[in-house]
Amino acid sequence: MKHVRIGLAALVTVAAAAGACATVWLAVNAIAGPAAATQPAVLATVVALSLARRDLAGRREFVRSAAALPLVGMAAAGVGWLLVDVPPLGAVLFIAGMSVPIWLRRFGPLGARVGALIALPLTAMLVVPAAPEAPGTPWWPAALLAAGAGAVATLWVTAARELLMRPWLGRSQHGTAHPPRATRPTSRPSEARSGPPSRRLPASTRMAVQMATALAAAFVTGWLLFPSHAMWIVLTAYIVNAGNRGRGDVLHKSGLRVTGAVGGTVIALLLLSLPTLDVRTTTLLVFVTLFAGTWLRAYSYAYWALAVTIILTLLQHVAGAGPAAGEAGLLAERVAAIVVGALLGIGAAWFVLPVRSSDVLRRRLSDLLAALAALVGADRSAHDAEEDEAAFRSALRRVEELAPAHRARRRLGAKGIQPIDCVEAACGLGPAVAERVEETDDDERVDLAIRRARASLRPPFDADEVHRRLVGLAAALRGGTVA
Repeated sequence: MKHVRIGLAALVTVAAAAGACATVWLAVNAIAGPAAATQPAVLATVVALSLARRDLAGRREFVRSAAALPLVGMAAAGVGWLLVDVPPLGAVLFIAGMSVPIWLRRFGPLGARVGALIALPLTAMLVVPAAPEAPGTPWWPAALLAAGAGAVATLWVTAARELLMRPWLGRSQHGTAHPPRATRPTSRPSEARSGPPSRRLPASTRMAVQMATALAAAFVTGWLLFPSHAMWIVLTAYIVNAGNRGRGDVLHKSGLRVTGAVGGTVIALLLLSLPTLDVRTTTLLVFVTLFAGTWLRAYSYAYWALAVTIILTLLQHVAGAGPAAGEAGLLAERVAAIVVGALLGIGAAWFVLPVRSSDVLRRRLSDLLAALAALVGADRSAHDAEEDEAAFRSALRRVEELAPAHRARRRLGAKGIQPIDCVEAACGLGPAVAERVEETDDDERVDLAIRRARASLRPPFDADEVHRRLVGLAAALRGGTVA
């Protein structure tokens, strides 16, 4: 059932992206012709894909983000215009627009949401860079097109969420759609940060500096090595550092990115050799690949990297933007740029104010336990219960995101209890909460288990102790004894 649900979510996401793409292309084509329609149509597709995947707690948050997105998109279009006409200034503004949102995470969920909203159109500009304009051409027409594309994408994603996603997938993909019964208050969520305050820079600040360093190095290296396609290096440097979950995660994602890019380029070159590859067939291939990549992304990022590489290669072929060496030279040039971008991202993550993967795990487990404490806390309205459950499911997903990199470490032969065992034990809290609704109301036992689990997160990180406490907490939620 889980695989079917993931497939349905991918289908809905791609349907919204396809609808946004077709709407923008038809509208702009009717006014300005097909040459002017391609870029805003692809931009609408990218924005729709990114917005549909965002983890938003409810309708109000989605509406606020959707209302601001066109304005942010206009500013991003201005940055894209500067990247073409005044590259150094455009690069500085782009780097700031990508690194400052990471720094904003230190201000909590609101800062993280604002940061993600700022970065979204800029990410789309990486995939769909601004086309060179004639000298003296103003930037505002492109900005209006970007704003319109963002607005259309938002409308399609809204329709997909309300008309398709909710009836088929329910509120949550991680458990029951019904909120648990309210029980007695437990310790406050603010207590989740165990241990004395650290004098080190916050992780969000360090990751923002890493992103700025990686992007600055990528721009300079791209202009020197790949002057016609510098954004290939920038895109990879951004991807491997985006959502940074520690230096181990960056290394793991870089490997998946390179592997997927190599496989995707080879497949794309095979597709380009087909004699019947016209524009209509290419468009169909793009969206079929997009659906497959969106579906398989839940299992490995390598599939998404493979799909994106195929799509970009096909789009550049249609637009006539392939490398000068011809289609056969696409493999070496693209892979070389991706490898260089990945190395720059790894270097920034490992040697510029590095963030340990165990610290990221501790923080996300702490947030999860805080959300769980609120979920099983004081009496509240059904509306509050729904928000508490959404917060818990969101925190649970953030812990699950850490699994691939830690699982790869275990495959390398690590012995004993590893961080991945703690991640898997934490993932067991979702089903345990769902079972608790039906089986037990033993508040004292659950409160004690939560306090012990939170105490185990005090530094230094002890995987054995954390794992034991999380297993005990899941048992307590099911009505067993506290370990």
